[in-house]
Parts: sequence; structure tokens; C-alpha cells
Amino acid sequence: MLAAFCLLVIGALLLNPGFWQELQQKAVPWPVAGASICVLALMWQTDAAVLEHLSIHFLALTSLVLMFGLRLSALLFVLVIALQWLVSNAPAADLLWTLVCGWLVLTLNYAVYLLCFYYLQRHLFVYLFVAVFLNAALGLVVYMLMQAWIHADQYSSEQLYQGYLIFIPLAALPEALLNGMAMTLLVIYKPHWVYTFYQRIYLSGKS
Repeated sequence: MLAAFCLLVIGALLLNPGFWQELQQKAVPWPVAGASICVLALMWQTDAAVLEHLSIHFLALTSLVLMFGLRLSALLFVLVIALQWLVSNAPAADLLWTLVCGWLVLTLNYAVYLLCFYYLQRHLFVYLFVAVFLNAALGLVVYMLMQAWIHADQYSSEQLYQGYLIFIPLAALPEALLNGMAMTLLVIYKPHWVYTFYQRIYLSGKS
């Protein structure tokens, strides 16, 4: 059922005519998209295993969704997981759960960005601190909680807390810093690569 759900979501994205029309209007930097897939695949492959089937690593999903939008980032993340499947011996069920958890984090991050855009002052520092920095930390917290929930039948509450959940504060800050630094450099030097950043709005401070 999980595999069928993933295929259904992918099919809905691919078969939606509006999605392809939107892609033509976005002028997506495809070399940048390809490089992003490779960088994310490397990040997700370089992890610290703390319990079997549970590991800690950078997500960088906040940067992905802010750069490419929700629907395109969801498809790019499928390619990241496909690379994970090719280079690792992780069970297919674990990879599918990772895909679903990643989609949920992407959706959450994009929802937080929209809330910031519509309800907070549209200023560069608000974008970087709330929509990027705090958003990235929140995404990692939610991702690790979901992973713990999925594997809750394999470990006791004490094992999950002592062996995995206790690292959430230690992992959230580096995740926030990584995304914050990456997006700061992008909006300063390559703002046209960032789908969710509007120079005319954010640099003028107009609401």
C-alpha cells in the first residue's frame, strides 16, 4: 500500500498538465537541479547510525523546496531516494518510508514559507531567519519524530529516547545553520535560482 501511495503521488505530479506548464514558465536552472540532487544524495548517504534503521544526517529539504517549489522539489526528492536505492543496501520499505517522510517535511516547510509570506513582514531577514533557519530546524525535528514513530515497534520508549530522540537538539541547530548559510548565499549571489524569493518584495521590505 505504501508503494502504491508513492506511485500515485508521483503519477499525479507527472500527469498534471498544469505542472508542466508551470515548469515552462519557471525557467528552472536544470544544471542546478541536477547538482542539488547529487548533493542531497551524498548528504543522505553520509549519516551517523545511532540505532538500526535510524540514523542522523543533514536533510537540506528546506533549501530544496524554497529553491524549486513544492511540486518540483517532491519529484527531485524521488530522484534522491532513487540514487539512495542504487548505492545502498537499505530495505525498500525503509526507502519508501523515507520518501513519504521527506514529502511531509517538504510540505511542512512550504506551508511555513507561505505563512511567513502572507502573515509576516516581507523582509529579507524575516525570510532568512523564519522561512529558512527556523523552518529547517522544525523540519528536522518533525522528520526525526516521524522516523522514531515508524520504528516504535522495534524499540522501547527508553531506547528511542536515549539512542535517537536525545540527539534532536544537537542536530537541529546544524541543520538550520546549513540551510541558512546556503540560502543566504543564494539569495545574495543567485536570487534568480530561488523560486520563492522575490527581490522586488523582500529587498524593499514592502508588505
